[in-house]
Amino acid sequence: MPSKARALLELTRLHWFPVGCDFMFWPFAWGSLAASYHVALPMDQVAVNTLFYALLGTLVHSAGCVINDMLDRDFDRKVERSKGRPIASGAVTMTEAAILLTVLVAAIFYMFSTAGPTALTLGLVGLPACGGTYPLMKRWMYWPSLYLGFAASWAVPFTWVAITGQFDWGMILNVAVASCCWTCLYDTIYACQDKKDDEKAGVKSMAVRLGDGIRLALSVFDVIFFACLLWAGYLNGQHLPFYVMSVVVPFLLCLWHIWSFDHNDPRDSWKKFTAGRHGAALVCAGLVVDHYFNLASLTV
Repeated sequence: MPSKARALLELTRLHWFPVGCDFMFWPFAWGSLAASYHVALPMDQVAVNTLFYALLGTLVHSAGCVINDMLDRDFDRKVERSKGRPIASGAVTMTEAAILLTVLVAAIFYMFSTAGPTALTLGLVGLPACGGTYPLMKRWMYWPSLYLGFAASWAVPFTWVAITGQFDWGMILNVAVASCCWTCLYDTIYACQDKKDDEKAGVKSMAVRLGDGIRLALSVFDVIFFACLLWAGYLNGQHLPFYVMSVVVPFLLCLWHIWSFDHNDPRDSWKKFTAGRHGAALVCAGLVVDHYFNLASLTV
């Protein structure tokens, strides 16, 4: 692969695929699968929707990474792990990054336009307002991971409205808060890789702010995740497969990650961050299995 093409690929983080992309996909997946269960959508349509949101989540993640590196190029040069990123190292110019970002955003908005007028409005408002401002938060607050969780969770109302055609705020808020907590939790674990460099560079993060109290704080987020998904299951009329596979097991797996990882070891922080996808995938699996059995019971 030519060096310029490789640099642009690295700018979008697609060379890590699916790491990173999957964390943007989970809010889309949880929202769409819960909505699909709610309206008893046929399984073939569930599969099509899931592929659609996997592509959309990948594009959104890539666009977010480009914005992040454009805004953080000066910070990145001060952090060991990020000083080799394409813009910080000079492999990609700001003009080239802006052109790539324009292409990605155009593709995202086109996909928004296929989801219906209300969902389109949510996407047009939510993406710039939430995702576009996240990189700035680490300059102003010690809670950028929480803001990222909030930014990612706009995918929940987007998918719910796109599939059901209506707002169910009980379901939307509970799934969105669960998604927010999950994203915040694992992004904080991810941020532990750079604690020392962040402190030197003046970058604010939850990993820096929480210090040795990080395990207790992340456990609180895990409990909120558990409670919100539990209540969402009740509101949505879910059954045993959901509660076991989507709620209890991910909660316990996450708790184990929190209390077993070494937040002063960058390698272990990366390992636990990437392992977070297992619990998130279990949430999806429980929703799919419950949906399948629910459809089967309706045809009897």
